Amino acid sequence: MSRIAVELKNVYFKYKNSSSYALSNVSLNIAKGDFVLLVGYSGSGKSTLLKCINGLIPNFYSGFFGGKVIIEGINTLETEVAKLAQRVGMVFQNPENQLSSLSVEQEIAFPLENFGVPLQEMKKRVQELLQLLKIENIRTKSPFSISGGEQQLTSIAAALALDPAILVLDEVTAHLSPRSAMEILTLLNKLNQKYQKTIIISEHRLDRCINYASKLIYLEKGKVKACGEPREILQQKSFPKELLPKIPALYNQIKAHSLSRDEFSQVDSNFYPLTVPEIMKTLQFGGRRLD
Repeated sequence: MSRIAVELKNVYFKYKNSSSYALSNVSLNIAKGDFVLLVGYSGSGKSTLLKCINGLIPNFYSGFFGGKVIIEGINTLETEVAKLAQRVGMVFQNPENQLSSLSVEQEIAFPLENFGVPLQEMKKRVQELLQLLKIENIRTKSPFSISGGEQQLTSIAAALALDPAILVLDEVTAHLSPRSAMEILTLLNKLNQKYQKTIIISEHRLDRCINYASKLIYLEKGKVKACGEPREILQQKSFPKELLPKIPALYNQIKAHSLSRDEFSQVDSNFYPLTVPEIMKTLQFGGRRLD
């Protein structure tokens, strides 16, 4: 059985009436169980790439599409978007664009109703998701009367209703408080580690989720500039300094301006700290560790 969850082969896409390609010759593989962090400047093609993975492009968006997108062995060009929803769940940046039901539990039940899931099985699945996402207390509330963090949790629950193996999220923490954002990312990590969901998330604040990622994909002007282990990519000189998480950026500044060559003589050049504890264990002042 193939270990590949998502495969893109020479994918091009240009939106209708656009003069430039949103994606240009993109080829990459994502393994089952990966936690993928998709990064890049605004307009780099992150959202477009995610829409290709769940089949919205080219099935719902007009434009020129070339290449292949294969999801668990299925070609998105040859498969209805509704059927792809059983394999790929999608959560958008603004949850209000995704919510439509009168209550949170009805929102979660909606995709199950569309697929004709029997009532008792539907009730059981909704209850499981309410418990998993810890939103039982808002089950009867309108999705439009709850907080932004609760709206995103509701959107994630609805995306998980059909139990897809892959969950795609487009900057879902962008408008959330630090606390709500951390709750979302902790949940995604649990879905990845405990339930083996493949997570693909675009983010502009790397500090929040870099520690969870097993793979980092850096997009620039519609092209994949780097794809691989996060530490390795963040160390590349070609990776934009403006996109660096705060800890690696701080590490680089200390290494460049504050420490002598001798003080770095015992530092493993292949190890790149991503957290404060890792910096403390890596940097040495006067022969002693900071911790």
